[in-house]
This record gives sequence, structure tokens and C-alpha cells, in this order.
Amino acid sequence: MNDAIPVIVSYASDTPRHDAAFADELRALAEGAATVIAATGLDARWVNAAAPHAAARDLVATARGVIVLGGADVDPALYGATPNGTWMESADAAADAFEAALMRAAIERDLPLFTICRGTQLLNVVRGGTLVQDLGAGIHREPNQDMVTHPVEVHPGTRLAAVLGPGIRDVRSGHHQAVDALGAGLVVSATAPDGVIEAIESEDDRWILGVQWHPEDAGSDPAQLQRLIADFATAARATLPVGDDPITAPAA
Repeated sequence: MNDAIPVIVSYASDTPRHDAAFADELRALAEGAATVIAATGLDARWVNAAAPHAAARDLVATARGVIVLGGADVDPALYGATPNGTWMESADAAADAFEAALMRAAIERDLPLFTICRGTQLLNVVRGGTLVQDLGAGIHREPNQDMVTHPVEVHPGTRLAAVLGPGIRDVRSGHHQAVDALGAGLVVSATAPDGVIEAIESEDDRWILGVQWHPEDAGSDPAQLQRLIADFATAARATLPVGDDPITAPAA
């Protein structure tokens, strides 16, 4: 499509730090996201965060939006903490560094930025926040299950509420980490019954939104991801095309 809007979609698809089952799960989730992204008419330019084919700033320079999907836990060194548990076996410092740079470049260029699960945790860290390293037993992850269903409360007056509607929504989750201290310029837009932060967004009118759950999971309500991506696509179409950016366009 000649008029398709280019957006970068990142996830760590082939890192050797992931075991085969986890890699397969990530690919299945990415396929679910890809179907909905394509249906909006966006030109998704996929990048493997574990082995990117270009620098983050160069990729963002040709895009009008950025999406960062789920993956391994974020290295606590990025927010000044030490590892607490054996989960660090799946962490990938290269993927952390690339996706953090991707987010910073998107924010600098004021591009729409949508994140899911790990992407949301990393977004909070990029903005100076911290993470809970292990939630322990609870509603967000169960042994021998990739995903569990639980409710979240979408807070009224937020961008997320404008997209999904305020109130209780059932979501699909599979995480043991979560946002702790909130990063600068962010607000909480959804929480779980146990108080865990389930969505964050920009405190101003910029299109920056992250959900902790997996709307791209096959067991999720498909309307959730459809509405989120549709709103993201609207924002991406409203950004300046490459070459019209007053920062990068050549002088007349």
C-alpha cells in the first residue's frame, strides 16, 4: 500500500536467552498482534530487538509510530537494583538497550508509542521508574499456564478509558514483574484488584500508552487490541510524514 503508514514493531524473537517454549509463545503473540496491525493499514516494519538490523534512531527516523511487544524480564541494573531471583536467566541486555533507545527516540520525535507487558515495564524504566521484580503468588501468573484471565479497572478520564471505556475489563496476563515507582510524566490508567499497576500512559496529550496484559493473546477479547491499535493508527496518521519534520527537513 503506497499510502500505508510506516511503524516500527519490536520484539526479541530469536535471542538465545529464551528457551524454545518461551520463544514459541512470543512468536504466537507477535502473530496475533501482526494480524490486527495489518488490518489497520499500517506498514509494520518488524525488528528483532535481540539482533536489530539498524540503529534505533535510524529506524525511528523513517517511522510514524512505535510498538514494543512482550518478552523477557528487564534487567534490574537499568533501574539501579540488583537481581532478586533466578529469572535473570532469560534477560537480554542487548534487547533491553535497543528497545530503551527505540522508546527514547520515539518520545524525542513525539511519535505514538504503544507497549505491551515487558514493553510497558521497560517504558516505565526509560522514564526513570522502577519495577517489582517478583509479584509472587497471585492472579497474574499461574504455574504451568502461559496466560491467566483476571479483571482490571480502567480509570476514568484516561486515554485508555477513551479507547476501551472506563470500568472493569477481563484481561489475559502472564507476568511476574510489574511497575513499581512510576516514571516521570506517566500516570496509571488501570489497576488489578490486588493493586498491581496494569496500564500506564503519558500525563499529557501525547499518545504514549502501555498495557501490562496481553490483548494480542488468542484468549483475549479481540475488541481490546483492535480498539487500541485503531487509536494508535489514528495518532500515527496524524504525525508529520518523514521529510516534513521541521527538525530533519532540509532547508529551503
